[in-house]
Amino acid sequence: MAVYQSELLIEGAELNGENPLPIFRNKMRDQVIKEDGSLTEKQKEKLGYETNTRVLPYRMQDRYTREKSMMKLKTIILENNILEAVFLPDYGGRLYSLKDKRTNRELLFRNPVMQPANFAIRNAWFSGGIEWNIGQFGHTFSTCSPLHAAKLVDDEGHEFLRIYDYERCKNVFWQIDFHLPPDSEHLCAYVRITNDNANSVPMYWWTNIAVEETKEVRVFSSTEKVIYMDNRVGVIGNGQLPHLPVSPDIDASYTMRFPYSCDYFFQNPEEVKAPWEAVVYGDGRLVYDRSTAKLRYHKVFCWGNHVGGRRWCDFLAKPGEGDYLEIQAGLAPTQMHGLDQPAETAWDFTQLFGVANVDANKAHEENWLAAREYIDNEVDRLLPEDQVYSIHEKLKNYADREPGQVLHTGLGWGALERRRREKNEGRSTPAGLRFEDESLSAEQSIWLELLEKGRLPDSRIEEIPASWMVQDEWRDLLQESLSEQGNESWAAYMHLGVMLFEQGAEEEAVEAWRRSLQIRPSAWVYRNLAEALLRKEDKEGALSFMKWAHDVSNGFPDVAFADEYVKLLIECGKRSEAWDVYRAMPVSVQENQRVQIIVAPLALENGDFEFLERLFAADVATLREGEKSIVELWYKYQARKMALKDNVEMTDELIAQAAALYPPPAHIDFRMN
Repeated sequence: MAVYQSELLIEGAELNGENPLPIFRNKMRDQVIKEDGSLTEKQKEKLGYETNTRVLPYRMQDRYTREKSMMKLKTIILENNILEAVFLPDYGGRLYSLKDKRTNRELLFRNPVMQPANFAIRNAWFSGGIEWNIGQFGHTFSTCSPLHAAKLVDDEGHEFLRIYDYERCKNVFWQIDFHLPPDSEHLCAYVRITNDNANSVPMYWWTNIAVEETKEVRVFSSTEKVIYMDNRVGVIGNGQLPHLPVSPDIDASYTMRFPYSCDYFFQNPEEVKAPWEAVVYGDGRLVYDRSTAKLRYHKVFCWGNHVGGRRWCDFLAKPGEGDYLEIQAGLAPTQMHGLDQPAETAWDFTQLFGVANVDANKAHEENWLAAREYIDNEVDRLLPEDQVYSIHEKLKNYADREPGQVLHTGLGWGALERRRREKNEGRSTPAGLRFEDESLSAEQSIWLELLEKGRLPDSRIEEIPASWMVQDEWRDLLQESLSEQGNESWAAYMHLGVMLFEQGAEEEAVEAWRRSLQIRPSAWVYRNLAEALLRKEDKEGALSFMKWAHDVSNGFPDVAFADEYVKLLIECGKRSEAWDVYRAMPVSVQENQRVQIIVAPLALENGDFEFLERLFAADVATLREGEKSIVELWYKYQARKMALKDNVEMTDELIAQAAALYPPPAHIDFRMN
């Protein structure tokens, strides 16, 4: 068994920086989730709780294209004589590959490219492998960011890998210890989430496992009871495999039989002490995971066997090489259910991943319940419940062990939090997690100066702020520093306003921002005041602030302002002005795809067909999951040409006729159903 560093040469698109604007959390912290009346009262508990949009203190990672070149990615490899696991420490510790060395076959979907797409909380995400999602509903904050990794040795002299990080949004620490002893047929992952603070925090964990999807692939779990999602109408309800109310005529355990994207969540009862999920292929190959009871719930996600679903698979990988589905495991009944981690607690669980061969005829027997019972027995034979817990107790003993050799250094936020705790609270970060000062960078520098010198440094208004912070303890430090008149600056009040607004103290935030403007007007603060007015549905007032943001900087400090400004002009009904503003912007802004998508309907109104043809021909990078705007624009464009040809007016009937006559090119069709 060995742990070592290597490199992966892959075709891919680089991330080119971050959107510097603070994206404030949704004022409604809970989502409203529709259900069909079949959920029990217990299943309704915490449904939608704390699952709405939340990004800060992180920034959006929306700076990437579809232009690929050869990239070298750092990897960390953990292997024994049976399995080889390849991790990407610069991309959230993603388990990129898990290979069975006996057959040279991959257990996971191994993406042949590195192509970011707009799926995660912070936008950028990529498909494939196993992703570790913590903290907030969605693909995690760190999925395209570096984290820390170290090599350790167990009591038997076997090396193991620890990846770990500090999660800034919820102020918690997390680690995964990966063990692969000699002759082990299972990759073992021990997970610990530590909330060592005085308050409980809303928590989230889902392990997303991407595996190859074929026409014959079939999904099983340790129960037939599920909560399904009908993505066509946005409703959830109770169901039972193999037939679900959303599509009663198909066996839902075969994901390629779905004519649209689908999610369903296995509802394991409490008596299931070691829940599992598995996929079986046509040749009888079984890929499975099993865990301790903390990771009680499981999920299936598939794109569906339709044009849009297959387009997404191709878009995220290469045409014909991207078909995958995901089996997932989490802490709550669905991903739309929230839960709280109590103060001063550490949650832990162990998850194991393996591969085997089973009788294909029995696994694909028409009676799903009989087939499920067969797979249940096979999983129990391969990895008995008592063995799962024996492994868990053994790995738990190493959780506090200090890292030996540091293999990869992540961002400096853990080191900054350690410094704050040591100075102000007389405590440190959890045992077993090493956050060195060497990880500190310019992002943390302003907060380190506030901590050490009691003053947040000032900056020029043209500069992009180094980072954002919303943690209560840092807000208290900043407010304390501003009680001394010599510490006042436009930047300090800007940051204080961001903290307060994110925490729901909106009036106090506006007061801080107005104080910032009195010291020195800036585009950053005008934009934030616009956000405050948008919360009150005062779009005209918000537009005035955005215009001042434009004027005070003689343009905008970043393209993200232009994106929001043009969108707001359109929402205020100033469509002609929005088009003129767009046409007057620098070429670099006009060529930004996000801005082009916003103004594309204006191009149609102004008869700029050349603009639209270029957009329809482009390989657009940052479309969101289920995005339909370009397809709808395509239909309107075709209808507009028909109207001009026949000298008639544009009507809804003509658009419907165009939709029937002119199907959209496959490369712009991203509909989920």
